[in-house]
Amino acid sequence: MPIVEEHKESGSLLIVGKRQQIDYSLHPSIVGEMFRPEEFQMEPLNPLEPSSSGVCVFGLNDGCDRLEAIRSLAWFNEYFIEAELGRGTHLNSIRGTVNSRMEYDHVSQHQLSTLLSLLRLQYKKASFEFANLNMQSQQAFELARRGAPRPRVLGSPLIFGLDLCYFKLPYFKLNIQINGETDQFLCDFIHEIGLNLSTVASTRKLRRTRQGFFGIEHALLDKHFHLESVLKNILMCEKILAKNLEENLNCEIIELNEDNEKEKNLENENLPELEDCLKLPFGREYKIC
Repeated sequence: MPIVEEHKESGSLLIVGKRQQIDYSLHPSIVGEMFRPEEFQMEPLNPLEPSSSGVCVFGLNDGCDRLEAIRSLAWFNEYFIEAELGRGTHLNSIRGTVNSRMEYDHVSQHQLSTLLSLLRLQYKKASFEFANLNMQSQQAFELARRGAPRPRVLGSPLIFGLDLCYFKLPYFKLNIQINGETDQFLCDFIHEIGLNLSTVASTRKLRRTRQGFFGIEHALLDKHFHLESVLKNILMCEKILAKNLEENLNCEIIELNEDNEKEKNLENENLPELEDCLKLPFGREYKIC
């Protein structure tokens, strides 16, 4: 805003400077708030419970309309779950109160690994059923050679990968690659593992490290929750979707993630040696009287 004064001799008006004036044209007191909460619509692709952590993909405004199409691709999600044997909680929840205690000293790494192998086989068989494939057909054989078939019947949890990362009584850690799950299903799954080992088990920590094409390297932290970082992340996610969406639209198999082999191998260094099941409790040299 110009500063005007009279000339001492002629009396004409002269501009002698400028003064900064506040622009009230967009002031909230004049026009109201620029944005309102109801103008933003956010919907998670696969929600996480408050007690869980990790990668969570959201749809924003028009992006919410694309979530159903993305869910139909049957992406797999990857989790690392830390659990404890001999401890049961209310509703098997992470933050639930402890309501049961049982002995766990009889559980060995070999028993847990054997159980996980059986579960992998059962879910692999179920994956062909959910893909509407005949187990005796040539098509099922060809898909089994290439990988896991993509499920056509959605809504039911299917485990594609199940590995033991750490074992030291009473604690163990699992890496799970799964589709159609919820946090409650995973907590119940850990509880069922405990029951099959003649004890109880509960989830201590649940962390999702990958959701489809998106991993922890694409996620925003709390310190990044500002306009510039959010816009950059939206553009990055659009590029990832454009690159991978068409490739996986007609693909009949699910490619499992193998990028975590390094992490699993590092943790496997802490695993105790497997129990020798052929070792005799008595000496091999003995006499029969």
